[in-house]
Amino acid sequence: MIRYFGGRLLQILPVLFGVSLVVFFLVRLIPGDPAVATLGSRATPQLIARVRDQLGLDLPLWQQYLNFLSHALQGDFGISFFYQASVWDVTIARLPITLMLMVYSVILALIMAVPFAYWSAARRGRVTDHATRILFTIGLGMPVFWSGIMLAYLLGVRWKLLPTSGPGDGGLDSLVHFTLPALTLAISIAPILVRTLRSSLIEVLASDYVTTGRAMGLDNWTLRRSYIIRNSLRPLITVITINFGYLIGGTVIVEQIFSLAGVGSLLIGSISTRDYAVIQLATLIFALLVVVVNLLGDLLYALIDPRLALGT
Repeated sequence: MIRYFGGRLLQILPVLFGVSLVVFFLVRLIPGDPAVATLGSRATPQLIARVRDQLGLDLPLWQQYLNFLSHALQGDFGISFFYQASVWDVTIARLPITLMLMVYSVILALIMAVPFAYWSAARRGRVTDHATRILFTIGLGMPVFWSGIMLAYLLGVRWKLLPTSGPGDGGLDSLVHFTLPALTLAISIAPILVRTLRSSLIEVLASDYVTTGRAMGLDNWTLRRSYIIRNSLRPLITVITINFGYLIGGTVIVEQIFSLAGVGSLLIGSISTRDYAVIQLATLIFALLVVVVNLLGDLLYALIDPRLALGT
């Protein structure tokens, strides 16, 4: 296991290198000049040329990338054009909000998916099964921005049940403020989890060891917890890790809708201001999160089923 995880950690380096290379050159294709975005449209050509020289934007692209890479390897990701502060400090300060939103949304999605999937699988082919599948198929077809706006209007503005903006003041207040954004994301990923878990549960419910457990007289709680749910979780973990990139994309949109100062909203704002250094670090952080989540998924496989050999 140590050798396996050591190898996986080493694989992170080429992934981050590839992401940094692609993002570095793609952000340069964004229309506009960072010097103009920093100084304003009324800046003189001489002042713009001076700022471009100070920021190193007048160098060839390959030389700019080598400068970025050499500094990044030393932990220096540069200075933000817009915030005039360390890119690392600006970005990392917003990371807890993004992580809390992602974790909370996955928890809410599981709370919705597990009981509905079990209920649907146990009543396969009945009216309740078809109703559950139709309901979550509708949820799958709703764009994140639309469901977020509708939830904010209904639960926040009209019924005044939940706050619609800001991260709160910590503790329970933050949990309440994050509920609407997390629920928006949960609605977008719960249909995929329900469909996957339902298929897995149907297969497990028809297995010989479940039939044997029932014949042995095991109570329903023990049968569900140890025999059915646990043996159905591996496909669910796979789907969560595969769709984590989709979750990140939804997080970027949701942070904008609910005025959360996370890495996603920082990324959107930095694109509009052509703040290259912030875009590069934010993208690297999201890429690292995807790799780490996939690594944690492999670890969960081994915890759920100790017989599983990692790397196979």
